[in-house]
Amino acid sequence: MKEIQEIDNFSYIISLEQIQRDIEHEFHLVCSKDALRELTKSLNVIEAKKASFNGHLKLQEANQIFLRGTVKAKLIQPCSITLEPMVTTIYTRLARTFFIGTNENKPMKKSVFELTEKSFESDIILDEINLGDVLMETISLETPDYPKKSGASISLNPTERVDRENPFSILSKLKK
Repeated sequence: MKEIQEIDNFSYIISLEQIQRDIEHEFHLVCSKDALRELTKSLNVIEAKKASFNGHLKLQEANQIFLRGTVKAKLIQPCSITLEPMVTTIYTRLARTFFIGTNENKPMKKSVFELTEKSFESDIILDEINLGDVLMETISLETPDYPKKSGASISLNPTERVDRENPFSILSKLKK
């Protein structure tokens, strides 16, 4: 088992040479205090308490690398109803495929992108994988936009009662 590594600035780069040499690369990453402060700012939450990423990269074929891992995070967010602080726990298992590209088959930058289901299943890499980016991306996608504390609800009570006239009451006056 590899030792736990603390990462800063969401940067933990694995080179293709290292994966091709080892065939399987195990990792255990934990965010440093600076990285947690950066995560707090970028997610616009009250506080990011913990964030970690465990898993392994495995060279499956000559041009294909599989990533299997688990992302865990603990965030303090304001409840979207009561605005009270609440704990959000993220626990996500991921499986991603990276295809090793070359400069010849590197896609040209386009001003319009076509997104299909396959767009989200794999990434093309040239010479390295930044596991810090994968961690940040996963936490960003898994963080609820409008967290709700259990049992919180909105009760709307009108302050004064307004008697409205039935809109069809005018028609009844016309019959007379």
